[in-house]
Amino acid sequence: MASFQKLDFDFASQRRKLPPFGLALLMAGAAASIYGGVQLASAYGDRKAEQSVYEALVSRLHEVSHADQAGAKVTPAEMQKFKNAAQIAGQLNTPWERLLKVLESAPMEHVALLSVEPVASRRQLHLVGEAKDLATMLDYLTYLQAQPGLQRVVLTSHQIQTQPGSPVRFQIQAHWEEQ
Repeated sequence: MASFQKLDFDFASQRRKLPPFGLALLMAGAAASIYGGVQLASAYGDRKAEQSVYEALVSRLHEVSHADQAGAKVTPAEMQKFKNAAQIAGQLNTPWERLLKVLESAPMEHVALLSVEPVASRRQLHLVGEAKDLATMLDYLTYLQAQPGLQRVVLTSHQIQTQPGSPVRFQIQAHWEEQ
């Protein structure tokens, strides 16, 4: 018959101390989190300020358009402010959620997007990416052309690598619809 050894469990042992490197890493992470929170709050504040300036300019434009009937004139400085506000409004109204949903829902696991660059004034989207091979790139292009939110999806350039197993780099331009 085998003999059993006594197991000695010590549940009241002292906790290990956090090593100095771990403590320093924890403090750096906490500081980075606080800094990120402050930057986010600042960005939200800036956006809110830009939005209020835009709304003030829109209301002023509304007043001027009604006053124009009475003979009031708009100064060139005000006209420039109106143009700037319209440009900012166009950038703020970029349908990011819809565009990113289209790009993220692509069933292509062998396609990597390297950059997504919008041109809000022309409602254009420039994509730069890499695909496993030429057929995968063309499948991705066909997928984007079939999406209801995108129009005039065109392959503007591609580069086929001569080495086997190298990705195909491509650039696609698309226009998005206003909704």
